[in-house]
Amino acid sequence: MLAAASYQRVYGLTLIELLIVLTLGAVVIAVGAPAMGQWVREIEVRSSAALLLSALHATRAEALTRNSSVRLDFPDTEGRPGWRMTCVQATVRCPDTLRQHAVDTGTAVRWGAAKLSTMPSSATAITAGQAFPASIRFDTSGAAPDIATGDSVARIDVTYNEFADVRRMVVLVSARGMARICDPAASVGHPQHCD
Repeated sequence: MLAAASYQRVYGLTLIELLIVLTLGAVVIAVGAPAMGQWVREIEVRSSAALLLSALHATRAEALTRNSSVRLDFPDTEGRPGWRMTCVQATVRCPDTLRQHAVDTGTAVRWGAAKLSTMPSSATAITAGQAFPASIRFDTSGAAPDIATGDSVARIDVTYNEFADVRRMVVLVSARGMARICDPAASVGHPQHCD
């Protein structure tokens, strides 16, 4: 009697199958890379706007806590992100420099500002570095009265300098000292819509 031959199937990829998978992977990467770069740039803009908003809230909180006028200065003339929080009148209770964030010279993110009297509609972007150097002062009640008088900026646009198609964010500060981020591309009724 002849014994039945037993064949075992070997599982794996053939060379053709491997080449097809590698080709499809290359196509996906080639198509997705520009979108991924755009996404990363938009995250940088959003992150910068969030850090700016956090600095504004911290400055207002320091003014309330110290019962002194506290100012947030934006020293860079090109609008590169960076700030310095200072007491308007230095005392033992309120020293000259409270906190600071060094100007980031390695980023393409830029800030541009406008005072209430010269503020364009939210559909119009503010040029990077416009109205800089600038400052916003919060008084002992947490208000920012210099905004109403036109001595302080009321809006800061956060943009990406090297690519105009990156979505910009806008930080608005009211004379009452309230600050918020809005998105000029958000539709009416959306919580981040710029009014």
